[in-house]
Amino acid sequence: MRIPDSKIEEIRNSSDIVDLVSAYVQLKKRGKNFFGICPFHQEKTPSFAVNEEKQIYHCFGCGAGGDVFKFLMEYKSISFIEAVQEMAEHLGIKIEYDQNISSEAQNEQETYYEINLQAAKYFSENLLKNLGGAYARDYLSGRNITDKTMRIFGIGFALPGWDNFVKFAKENNIDLNNAMTLGLIDKKDNGEFYDKFRNRIIFPIFSTNGRIIAFGGRILDDKEQAAKYLNSPESIIYYKKRSLYGLYHAKDEIRKLNKVILVEGYMDVIALFQGGVKNVVASSGTSLTEEQVQLLSRFSKNVVLLFDADAAGMKASLRSIELLLKQDFEVKIATLPKGEDPDSFINKHGRDEFEEQISKAENFLEYQTTQFKEAGLFDDPTKHAEAIREMVKSAALVVDELKRNLLIKTIAKKFGLREKLIESELIKYLNQVKNQQKKTDNVRGRKNGNGQLSATKENTQERDLIKLLFSGNRNIMEKIINFIQPDEFVNPIYKRLAEIIFDCYDHGIISPASIIEKIEDENLKRFTLGFAISEETISKRWDGFFMNGDSQINLTKYVDDILRKYKMQKIDEQIKIINKQIPETTNEAEVIELMKEIKELQLEKKVLLNDKQNENE
Repeated sequence: MRIPDSKIEEIRNSSDIVDLVSAYVQLKKRGKNFFGICPFHQEKTPSFAVNEEKQIYHCFGCGAGGDVFKFLMEYKSISFIEAVQEMAEHLGIKIEYDQNISSEAQNEQETYYEINLQAAKYFSENLLKNLGGAYARDYLSGRNITDKTMRIFGIGFALPGWDNFVKFAKENNIDLNNAMTLGLIDKKDNGEFYDKFRNRIIFPIFSTNGRIIAFGGRILDDKEQAAKYLNSPESIIYYKKRSLYGLYHAKDEIRKLNKVILVEGYMDVIALFQGGVKNVVASSGTSLTEEQVQLLSRFSKNVVLLFDADAAGMKASLRSIELLLKQDFEVKIATLPKGEDPDSFINKHGRDEFEEQISKAENFLEYQTTQFKEAGLFDDPTKHAEAIREMVKSAALVVDELKRNLLIKTIAKKFGLREKLIESELIKYLNQVKNQQKKTDNVRGRKNGNGQLSATKENTQERDLIKLLFSGNRNIMEKIINFIQPDEFVNPIYKRLAEIIFDCYDHGIISPASIIEKIEDENLKRFTLGFAISEETISKRWDGFFMNGDSQINLTKYVDDILRKYKMQKIDEQIKIINKQIPETTNEAEVIELMKEIKELQLEKKVLLNDKQNENE
C-alpha cells in the first residue's frame, strides 16, 4: 500500500515536532531550539536539539536526527509507513484524503506571476476564441500546430492595435506600472501607456516548476519593419541567461531518457513535442550560456545539439560544445538535410525518421573535423595546425582523463601525427589553463592546509545562501534559485547541498525537514542537520535588517542585498579575468569581443547598483 507523496508532505507539514518529541523527552527552550537528554544514547548534558521552525531534531552527541517520521521510526523501531500512519491518526488526517495546498500571501513576486498568468490567459483567448485571432490560428494551422498543442504550451496572440492589453489590464485591475516592469506595456513621453506586443504570436516562457515568467512574441508578417522576435525584459522572476524554453514540459522525459536534445527556437520545441519527441529544449534564439548549461545539468548530462546548418548555427554549435564539455557533459551533434530544420523535418518525415537522424549524431570531435574540413582549414598548413590545436583545446575540456587520452589518440591517428606531439599540445594548453586558474583562485576561495575551504568572504556568502535556502520560505528560495546555480558554489559541501535543494524545489519540496530527508549520504545528512539547526547567526548584516519593521520585508531586503553583492563580486571577477586576457590576445577581433564583454558586464553592474539605489530611496 503506497501513501501519495503529497499526503506524506501534508502530514509532515501539519506536524509539530516539539509537541511530538516532548511526549517522550523533557525539553527546555534555549534560544531558537529546545534541548533535552538524547533518547538514543547515554549522556548527562543535554545535546539533543529540536527546532520548531524547521521541524527537525539533531543530537550533537551521537548524530541522530531527522523529522517527525524519523523520530518515531527510531524511538519506536517502526517502519516509515507505520510512522506516517501514526502521525496521521494523531493529527486526525485521513490518508486517502487529498487536500489542496493552501495559498500563499501575496508579495511582489506573486503579483508578477499573477499578472503574467492573466496575460497568458488573455493572449490564449485572443488566439483560440477571438475573431481577431483567425489570421494567427490559420498561420499556426499552416505550420501543423494543433489546438491541443497550442493549449499545452499556452500559445496566444497579441491583437493589432496599440491599447488592447492596456484596456484589458485596466478592466482587470492590473497595476499598469507592474505590467510595464514585465514588458507587457510601455509608456510614451506624454505618460500614455501602450501595448508592447502587437500583432504577434505569443509564446509564454515557463519556469522549471511551471510558472509563467516571461513571453516571446513573433511577428506574423515577415515583411513588417519590426524585429522578428520581441522578448520580455529581465525582472525579479525572469533571468534570460538562466531560462530554457520548453524545459518545464520536457524535464520528466529528459530524466526518463537521460538525454536532452537542444534546438534553437520555440517552434522547433513545439513541433517536436507534438510529434512525440518530448525531451527537447531551446536556448530561445540566443547563444547558450553557462547558466543554462548548469540548469540543464540538473536533469541530464547527455546532450544532442541540433542547430541550423548555416554559419551562425555552426558557430553556435562550436561555442555550445565548449560550454557543455566544461560542465562534464557527453556531447553529440546531429545534423539534418540542407534546407531542413527540426520543425519542418518532423512535419514532413515523422518521429521515426527524426529519431534515426538523432541516432546518427556525431561526437564533438567528428563534428569539428567535418566543419573545419568544409571551411577549407585543412588546405593550408598554417590553418591546418591551428585547426588541430582547436580540437586539442576541445579535448582538454573533457574532465574524464581516460576519455581525454582516447580523444588525443583519435586526433593523432586521424591526422597521421605522433601521439607525443598531440600530447605536448595538450599539456601546453592545460598549463595555460592551470596558470589562469591560479590567478582566478586569488579572487575565489582557496583551500587551507587541511584541504578544507577557508571561511573567506565568498564562502561566508555561500554559507548564508544555503542557510536561507533552508528557511522553508518559498519566495526566498525562488529568489535565490532564479539567481544562482549549484555549480557556482566553491565549497563542495555547499555545492552538493545546493544541488539537492534545487532538485527538491523543482519537485515542489521546500520544507527543510522534507529536503533533509532527500539527502541519501548519511554523513552529509548529519552535517546538514547540525548546520540547519545551529544557532550561528547568518551574518553580522542580518541583525541590521531586523532591528525594526516587518521581518518578512526585511528578510526580502536582506536576500536582495546578499544576492546583489554576490552577483557584483562575480562580475568583478569576470572583468579581472578578461582584463588579463586582453594583453595576451593577438587577434584584434577577439580583443574587440573581449572589450564588448567587459562593457556588458559593467552595464550589468551599473543596473545592480541602480537597483540598490532605488531600494534605498
